[in-house]
Amino acid sequence: MIDEDEELKKLKWILIAVVAFLISGYLSFKELKYTVWGATTEATVTNTFDTAESRRKPLLAVEYTFTDEDGKHYSERDDVPIDWPVPGPTVNVQYLPGVEDSSRLEGHSSKVAVWVFLSCCVLLCFAGFKLYQMASEAVDGPPRRRRK
Repeated sequence: MIDEDEELKKLKWILIAVVAFLISGYLSFKELKYTVWGATTEATVTNTFDTAESRRKPLLAVEYTFTDEDGKHYSERDDVPIDWPVPGPTVNVQYLPGVEDSSRLEGHSSKVAVWVFLSCCVLLCFAGFKLYQMASEAVDGPPRRRRK
């Protein structure tokens, strides 16, 4: 007899896992882009202020200007946690060359998302291995012990 509540609970966990995998995968891909194609340069801080735009928790907004390696001038902003050290007159920023609004303060990354994604990948591999074991057992029968 199938326990519907138990099956529904399993389905919810699977959906949560899929959402975590997709979101962390997207954020990890963004981190990969900064690692592979990103560049770092020094920027001049033009303004800092507290903000809570479209979020409940307060953030520190840092506005800055910088020039990329092609000589193009950018004025951008990064919102960091409120306890972020207030930057001095200059800061290092990471950016993707040729992509507008792609800069961020150096060190403002989503390493947690990368760890969540890698954990999801490990769990996916483990689940695939267990599924393979179950399928093999269903086809071949239970594993036999060797006699000594």
